[in-house]
Amino acid sequence: MARKSLNAGFTGDIEENARVSTKAKTAIAKAKDEAGMVAAHAVDHPTVTGSAVLTFGLLGVAVGYLLGTASATRARRLL
Repeated sequence: MARKSLNAGFTGDIEENARVSTKAKTAIAKAKDEAGMVAAHAVDHPTVTGSAVLTFGLLGVAVGYLLGTASATRARRLL
């Protein structure tokens, strides 16, 4: 289970005087929290994580192969 609940969507008021550096620090902190939750899930469920990595890897290889064969010229395919 996730350590913290996800912050999805708008849940507060807009601050008019917020500086860009403050917003950037907040965004970085939230991204780190989300990455930590993904890593914790991967540790809790290694089989699912491995299966997902393998599936997306094979899908990427298949798409790359199809794009490579589609872009090859006809004369080159016959060789």
